[in-house]
Amino acid sequence: METWRVLAGFLIPLVMTLVGVVLATNFRGAAEWHMRQSMSAASVLRRVPPWRLLPDPDHDRRLARFVLLDRALGVLFTAAGPILLVFHCYLIFTDEQAFSHR
Repeated sequence: METWRVLAGFLIPLVMTLVGVVLATNFRGAAEWHMRQSMSAASVLRRVPPWRLLPDPDHDRRLARFVLLDRALGVLFTAAGPILLVFHCYLIFTDEQAFSHR
């Protein structure tokens, strides 16, 4: 196995776990910031008629719901990171390649 694949196999689950912990705990408002950025980027895709220029009263409730969803995804990332790390170590010790068709 090439060296870069071994390093990537260790780094990806560690970064995935770190990002998951940051999102799950909302460390320094990271989940809130992420959802605000995502909602502002997605608002460009929504077509708003000219008479709807007033502020959206449901924005705060939607933001809170999406932050909760983002934190739940952070928990899933936190759980999936060590699983992928163990899977990668297993592949290294058994000298197999993942999903290879021999």
